[in-house]
Amino acid sequence: MIDEIFHYHTRHNLISALDLSTEAFQGEAKCRVKVSGNAVIGTELKDNPGQSITNAASELAMQVAAFYEIPLDKLIWIEHYSSSESYEDDPREKDWETFDQVSFTRNNGRLSVPRWRRITKEEALSLLSDH
Repeated sequence: MIDEIFHYHTRHNLISALDLSTEAFQGEAKCRVKVSGNAVIGTELKDNPGQSITNAASELAMQVAAFYEIPLDKLIWIEHYSSSESYEDDPREKDWETFDQVSFTRNNGRLSVPRWRRITKEEALSLLSDH
């Protein structure tokens, strides 16, 4: 299983890539990805300087699929948020995390119209280990 930080571009920061610098191509937004076969869990990071994994769902999923050579029609995309990784420490908050399986409409080789379905942690880990 791959478990690493993934840098991505969104509509908001893709324009900066036009200056053709190495830094620009690394992307200004970032998340943690766990990749196993065709399944990916993308985790929002509290220090992500760019668009969230939810707001950039389609673009992020396409970039991850291309980078890890996952066919779009086989991609299993799961969004993950947690109190420890996704948000600044808040003493009022107890530890929590959410998982959502995201499905997309495919059109001309692109993903669009994301739809979220809440799943349990166990379901998310099962999807990751089964693929």
